[in-house]
Amino acid sequence: MTLTEPGEGSPMPFSGTSSGAESHESEVRRAGLTGSGNGSVPGPAAYEGLSPEDIEALRGLGAGMKQALAMAGAVADLRQEALFNFGEMTGVKLTAVLEQMLEHSELPDAYLDTVRAVFAPPEGYAAALRLLMEPGSVVVLWREPGAGRSFTAQALLADLRQRTGARVGPLSFGGGSRFPVRRLPREENVAYLLELPADEEKFEVADDFGAVLGKIQYTLGKRNSRLVVLTTPEQWARICRGAPSGVVPLLGRPDPTEIAAAWLRAEAPELDASRWVQDARITGLLRNQPPADVLQVVSLILNASRAPRRGSPASEIIPPDAFTQQVLDVVAARNNWRSSLLQWHSKEGRTSFQRNFLLVAAMFRNAPVAHVYAQTAELSEHLSKREAVALEGQSSPGVIEMVDSIDAELAEDDTVQFSKPGWDDAVLNYFWVDRPMARTDFLAWMAKAPIARTTKFLETFTPEDRLLLANRVGAFAVRWAVRHGKANPLEEVVIAWRKDDALWAAAVDLISAAALHPTMSRFVHAVLLRWSKNAAADRSALQKLAVDVCAGEFGRRHTGKALRRLRHAAETAHDDVQASLYRAVRNLWADASARPTLFSSVVEWCSADPSRTEAGRRSFLALATLLSQEDPGLPVLLSTGADQPEFPTADLVSGWRTLLDSGSVDSESARAVSLWMDAAVEYPDQRPVVFNVLRGAVDTAGRAGGSHPRHRLRDLLYLWQPVPAVDADPERVRLRHELVDLLDHDRSRSVALYRPVRVGRGGPTP
Repeated sequence: MTLTEPGEGSPMPFSGTSSGAESHESEVRRAGLTGSGNGSVPGPAAYEGLSPEDIEALRGLGAGMKQALAMAGAVADLRQEALFNFGEMTGVKLTAVLEQMLEHSELPDAYLDTVRAVFAPPEGYAAALRLLMEPGSVVVLWREPGAGRSFTAQALLADLRQRTGARVGPLSFGGGSRFPVRRLPREENVAYLLELPADEEKFEVADDFGAVLGKIQYTLGKRNSRLVVLTTPEQWARICRGAPSGVVPLLGRPDPTEIAAAWLRAEAPELDASRWVQDARITGLLRNQPPADVLQVVSLILNASRAPRRGSPASEIIPPDAFTQQVLDVVAARNNWRSSLLQWHSKEGRTSFQRNFLLVAAMFRNAPVAHVYAQTAELSEHLSKREAVALEGQSSPGVIEMVDSIDAELAEDDTVQFSKPGWDDAVLNYFWVDRPMARTDFLAWMAKAPIARTTKFLETFTPEDRLLLANRVGAFAVRWAVRHGKANPLEEVVIAWRKDDALWAAAVDLISAAALHPTMSRFVHAVLLRWSKNAAADRSALQKLAVDVCAGEFGRRHTGKALRRLRHAAETAHDDVQASLYRAVRNLWADASARPTLFSSVVEWCSADPSRTEAGRRSFLALATLLSQEDPGLPVLLSTGADQPEFPTADLVSGWRTLLDSGSVDSESARAVSLWMDAAVEYPDQRPVVFNVLRGAVDTAGRAGGSHPRHRLRDLLYLWQPVPAVDADPERVRLRHELVDLLDHDRSRSVALYRPVRVGRGGPTP
């Protein structure tokens, strides 16, 4: 799916959010919809932390209220995704959301319903939808990333699906600079979302893209299908020549207050959304703001309205002036609580240990307080360059005293809870601005924090806790890097997490998601390009991560860009990077449009300078051992079909020559020979290709000091079919003898060229 942007629009009706929802406020609160003070919203099946009475009340809700609960949870996930902020989720929930973010198949109805629930149509939206309803229609949305173009496109697709039943989903641009019409799938009644890859150095969408849209319209019309294209104003101005008239609808910009009201009503029907967005102080925060900033304000409103007042139980009746205080908290939070934090930090007697405890508690959101306490000592040592702080005994301030000193509460589950919305993020921002000389040490500590383990206390830091903390750290690093245009925090995280499989997977997921995010992708793409060129031994983790990201949804969605980054990474000498390259090549092969470019790149690596030879060998091996889905016994490099290019024999020879000249007979090389020889047995018309390619591959001088490739091929043929062998297949034995004889004849150059009996791509007909 395409990652979301906060929407451009007003509320769409859904069950449980009408004016009658306010009458169910007590039921909603009993069901846990209002959260626990940290902004999280349990889904309909999330009964954790509820009393038996609460669970029974939830089960007794009507169908409409249950649907509202489910929608509220989905909207909360969507909001966190749009803001790239997953710190309020549990580890299990985080994993599910990231998988959804990176899903590249058909958009599910539940997701489309969520989009419709929070989207407010801008002026001209109805006309754009009527245009999209026409079979064969193409709608081009040109806006800068972050202006709501992705969300508008998804809303169009959601409304189209509701009205026509059409299947909807993203479509990859492919591996080249042109989008071929033949790339359009052949399914009927489908609507596609095509995001054009952003232009960058040495990679641009072809200038004639606009002229191709007429052919696309004709093809889509025959299949009762449609297409929505996302581009930028600058890119569209360059590629629009020849585009059919009427493909660009005139869309206005929605009222930010309508955007805020839509999200509030969908996620928190117990709130009076109108009261919030009509308050002059909130209106001032929303005026002329882009959708992403509007959604930041929405998050602050939700947190402010749900946070318990310090010193009072969460169930206490809110005094009449509580709303005013909540509004003031939102305004202060939007200004990063700068005045309050200045007052706290400059209080007489304030200690560095207290400051560090506040900083760690802000970073370790939802972590057990014992870990906050221990990591405070670690951070203090990092920043002060002195001996470790002693936490044993009772000489240092205790946990309860430290929590009180930072104006926080210790929850029943021994986690630190702040009552002020956005306080934890403001604390991190304050430190970053206030202590520039400590940034490097802070980043080093932050990156290693999820790795830290301690046995000094009797509480367990579970894998889920570590995943949640890793996500908190990683998301902060991504957001900070994008905001400031510097990749330092990301690099610290990637290098520190390289040796931990779980944390490495989290890093790949997060940066993959950022590479597809509407407002972050351009910066992250540039970072991945720079990392792919970085072959320094102490920075190889960066190169490996770039390759791993290219092997995933980023590579499928932006294949051309991924191939460019893989070309640079192919020069590496690091085994783990080359192993990732192997996987990336196989994953990208799934995109039929990328195959010609991908194969040409692999052949280039095989025949290039020695720095790329090993990467070329592994990459060619990945393709040589990959079997066709249509013909399970046939290697993809030998198969034919509508989406399968015909690979020149000379290029196949080049790849096999690199494979057989590797200086070793490994299991994968043996498997490649076995698969190709099995294909020669099962598909007689492929024998000329197989024989001519293998003969050509060993028709070369051997490497100095090593055995000749011809000898290695003979060894591999013997592994494929030993002779003599009990119950050997006579045809396999015959083919083995025939090929070995031809290899001997080639060596002596004393016989005529082999002339196959059947017609094939690899040789002439006798």
